[in-house]
Amino acid sequence: MAYTTLEDFLGDIIGKARRGQGLDASQISETTGLTSAQIGQIESYELIPDDAKIESLAQVLHLNGRKLVEVARGWVPDAPNETFENDQLRVDRLVLDAGMMVNCYVLLCKNTGQGAVIDPGGEANRIISHLGGLNVSITHILLTHGHGDHVGALEEVAKATDAVVCGCERDFGLMGGRSRVVSERVDEGWQVFVGDLEISTFDLAGHTPGGIGYYTPSVFFSGDALFAGSLGGARGEAYRSQIQAVEQKVISLPDDTHIMPGHGPQTSVLQEKTHNPYFL
Repeated sequence: MAYTTLEDFLGDIIGKARRGQGLDASQISETTGLTSAQIGQIESYELIPDDAKIESLAQVLHLNGRKLVEVARGWVPDAPNETFENDQLRVDRLVLDAGMMVNCYVLLCKNTGQGAVIDPGGEANRIISHLGGLNVSITHILLTHGHGDHVGALEEVAKATDAVVCGCERDFGLMGGRSRVVSERVDEGWQVFVGDLEISTFDLAGHTPGGIGYYTPSVFFSGDALFAGSLGGARGEAYRSQIQAVEQKVISLPDDTHIMPGHGPQTSVLQEKTHNPYFL
């Protein structure tokens, strides 16, 4: 599957920002000139207002107005579907049906033929078949968080690969019985080698309590903490802390870092700095 749009549209971003800050539509309508009904239409994809109204929404929701307008008018990242590859590594993306479309990644170390699976969310047979077509030994399964659409095929893929399963204990409650196959507990500062590739981790809690991002130079796997042009949903303090964590830890990475999100097209640090409305 090739992505031609973002995962989140204008209505998704408005809804996430509104709920994240504990605002109802009537509070927003007081300062934007939009009625509560119109705000509901925006959030249900029935209305895209003019640029001035979008910028007024951005102001009250503490979003960047110019960037929000760009997203509303159809911005998508450059090269949203290309396989990323350099001298050291390659990243394969599988878009899986896990009740919704979700990204699973296979990270390959070219020097050693070892690799990792990131977020085996569903369609276990398809993941296993893809791995069987590669000349690779899967040593690790890396979980960005515990939602079912990211761990739905975990047990089957773990059994097929005999890989070390790595995830954050704070999300075990979301995983149910699947947490029993996690053999390596991950948190901020944890590191591991996949072949010659050193993987480091960032705590990106917010969307879930145990949200983790995985970084190896040139590539970042963000899970649902960061999408192209948006973020995974969170509320209250979790919403604020997620934005802060992503801005401080991810958006500060080198501009040419490729970002591989849990849903939607791939992007880069530079493109998110330039276009993501959550970052002012």
